[in-house]
Amino acid sequence: MDYNYERKAKDMKQFVDANIPSFIEKVNGMKDLQTFEEKAGRNGLPQVLLFTAKPNTSPLTKYLSTEFRRRILLAEVKPTKPNKDVIDKYGIKDFPAIIVIPPPAAEDSSLGGSSEGNAEVIRYEGEGFTRNKLQGFLGKHALKNPVIPPKKKKETEGEDTKKKEEPKKEGVKTEL
Repeated sequence: MDYNYERKAKDMKQFVDANIPSFIEKVNGMKDLQTFEEKAGRNGLPQVLLFTAKPNTSPLTKYLSTEFRRRILLAEVKPTKPNKDVIDKYGIKDFPAIIVIPPPAAEDSSLGGSSEGNAEVIRYEGEGFTRNKLQGFLGKHALKNPVIPPKKKKETEGEDTKKKEEPKKEGVKTEL
């Protein structure tokens, strides 16, 4: 990635902000929320929902999604018609708002219960949305160690094929 614009602070900040990696899920309706919940449940991650009225994802949100990647699953919910049910479900009145839904306890998952009905929602009640305050809040609810998903079968099969081919190459002798 090359920066080829003016060397002014404003231009450089815009470039950096636009190129920050983002691991934020977008929720647009109950179907997307269900997919988000399933992904979090499958990986055992706490769910964080950010309700925001801003049209673009803020650099702070992108930073937090990168900082807590694979330790929480972060989604952004905008106040649109499809998201009205999502906003009502969690009782959001003011924007911005952040809620955390902890992962189901080991006992709950062994019983086969869903995390949707019995998970306690934790609301961010802090004053102001600063980096330090949000990082401290999310740090309390994030997993200590990142969750690394297992490799897909296609990748594993491809690696096995490569390993089988390698011994054939080793059997060839070359003289110098």
